[in-house]
Formats: sequence, C-alpha cells, structure tokens
Amino acid sequence: MKVEPNIVLSVFITNMEDINHHEDTTNVDIPSKVATQAHSLENFQVPYYLLTNEPSQEKIENLSIVNVNLDRIYHNYSDLSVYFLRIFMAFKFLQDHPEIEKAAITDASDVTMLNYPFDRVKPDTLYMGDEPHSVALSVQTFIEDDPQYIYDYLLENSDLFLTLNPGVLVGTREILIEYLGIMVKLLSEAKLKFKQGDETYHLGPYDMSISNYVAYKYFSDRLIHGREVSTIFNGYQERSSAWFKHK
Repeated sequence: MKVEPNIVLSVFITNMEDINHHEDTTNVDIPSKVATQAHSLENFQVPYYLLTNEPSQEKIENLSIVNVNLDRIYHNYSDLSVYFLRIFMAFKFLQDHPEIEKAAITDASDVTMLNYPFDRVKPDTLYMGDEPHSVALSVQTFIEDDPQYIYDYLLENSDLFLTLNPGVLVGTREILIEYLGIMVKLLSEAKLKFKQGDETYHLGPYDMSISNYVAYKYFSDRLIHGREVSTIFNGYQERSSAWFKHK
C-alpha cells in the first residue's frame, strides 16, 4: 500500500477496555465513529488513514481503514492499555511508509480539521495540542501510578508546564518517528524493568504522563503548542485559526 505524502492518522482499537470513555468497543461501526473528522479532512482533500485491529475495509472516499494484527505484532505487550498500543501502532506505520512527508496523528472521534496545516509545518518541529491548565492540575498526567522518574520530573516542573495533549500531534515523518520512538523505547524499558522486579517502573493506564515527559524532556526547544495547533481543549470552537478543533 502506497500512502500519500501528507496525511492524518488515527488509531481505533476494538474489543479492548475503553478505560477513559467506558464505551462498548465490540461490533463498532468504525466509519460512523470517525465520520465527523473524515468529513472535515475531505474539505481540504487530506487523506485519512485509520489503524485498527478490525479487518481492513475498502476505501470510503478519503478514509482508508488499515488492519493491524495486534496479536502478531504486540504479543510481548498484551497487558498494555489501548493508549500505549496506539503509540506502537502509529510508530510502526510511519516506519513502514517512507513516502510520508508530514502527518497529523489525531484522536479518532473528537478531532476535526479547521485549517490546512501542512504548508506551515516546519522541519524538526513538534506540534502538539494542549489543555488550559498546568500539569499539576491534570488528573491523567500528574499521577503516581507511572514510572517514578517520570513522576519526579513532572512534579519538579508541575507548575511550569502546561499540560500537552497527544490527541493532536503534528510534524514531519522524521520528528514524529523520533518522538514516538522515544516513547516506545521507554515503554519497553519500563515493561522489562517491572518484570525484573523494579516496581518503580510500573505503568499506569494512560499515556498523558509519558507524552508530556518526552515532549518537555527531549523536545523543549523544538516544541510548539497552543492556538496555532488546536482550539481550546473542550472549548467546542467551530471557528478558529487553529489547525484542529479538539472537542
């Protein structure tokens, strides 16, 4: 499968617990779940790729549904939550398709494109959505149920860092692979260390901590977030100069 140079990529995993939304993920009509985002992308003629453990389907207008065999690829990570599995899936897809130049990785069901982003994406710059409060006030980000070194770093900077939200993640293929690759490395290391008996590497269910940790720790001088990238989180803004609306 050949992929276009500028794309939007989402992941939708079925038949696993949705620990955040608590929705039934069996017998899901995936096209209807992502219809709003797919329609917004069609307005800008942007191809939309959706990775899922459901069988691949025929392309529907601008939407390509691509099957990922979780059992075959991620058998060593069977106890990871859907949020961590999404990282692995997006990382491998970008690795497998060097024809991709720029991409936006978005939450499947609550993000829409408001303005075309790719002609404004600069090399070696990571663009992320954010939330209107510090890390200290983010329940999913600032929790002790994560590797100790991540918790300690976020604690030290909890009043300085605005909470980043990986539901909107934009950049060149190279920087996205770098960002996701660091998370894959840290997640793999955490699973190994915990299995060896080091409980300080325990992983919680959410990806917010590691997403913020990697962005601020490794990309602080190459990171852009705010209203250029996404609307106010949960602001339900239909008109904005931002690239994406996130809730």
